[in-house]
Amino acid sequence: MTRGQTLGSCRFVITILAVTAAAPSPAASADVWAQARDAQANAAQNPACALLSVAEVRNITGYADYNVSPGDPPGQGAGGGSSCQYVTPAFGATKGPLLSVVLIEGKDWTAQNRRLIKLPAGCKREPVPGIGDEAYFEICSTPRPLRTSPLYVKAGAKDLIVQIDIEAPDSEVTMRPKVIALAKAAVAKLR
Repeated sequence: MTRGQTLGSCRFVITILAVTAAAPSPAASADVWAQARDAQANAAQNPACALLSVAEVRNITGYADYNVSPGDPPGQGAGGGSSCQYVTPAFGATKGPLLSVVLIEGKDWTAQNRRLIKLPAGCKREPVPGIGDEAYFEICSTPRPLRTSPLYVKAGAKDLIVQIDIEAPDSEVTMRPKVIALAKAAVAKLR
């Protein structure tokens, strides 16, 4: 509603806005809970999601609102593996960057990647000691602004790829220790 009023030689316009927010219906709330329950059930079936519990991810990253979201089933993820994502609710009290964990079983992916795939100019593989049998970041001179460099890890007959999104004020440098800690926790479950 807009109402104009003249006071002396000046005209004032007062605008009144009414905003209402509808509460979610009981059916919509039940649907959200059903989707969350289904995601948990699917995560339990996904081997990549079995590597890190939500509690571990929350503890290592410092973000309290993470939940699991199964990504790709076995055979459908990168390298023919399975993937799992850990996400925070869009409207939660705290935010957290998307975390992606890929588990590739029995394909020697990390070693093959290193031997067979030539990196683009300006990129290198930086070894990371103390994780599995072999681990390295693939780092390029043109950084990925939204996601950390991938960490490839070989642990026995299984391989992992771990990455996390970068949200300001964080950077590749501040997120890398979290990626390493997450990979170490996941590898401990592979042994």
